[in-house]
Amino acid sequence: MQKLVRKNIFLDPQALKRAQKILGKKSESETIREALNLVAFRNEVTRGFDRVAGKAPDFRDIWEED
Repeated sequence: MQKLVRKNIFLDPQALKRAQKILGKKSESETIREALNLVAFRNEVTRGFDRVAGKAPDFRDIWEED
């Protein structure tokens, strides 16, 4: 596990509990770490999509009306 640092932050307790339930984490700290990892992952996925977006010349949205 990486080195952890202590931070004193203000959070919305209801949002934290909701995230904890969604993520299935036992502790608030686990919940926050997982949420931060998910934000970083989402950014990586978005950047990956952006990199390949122009590589398929015939690509089009199949749901878009002609």
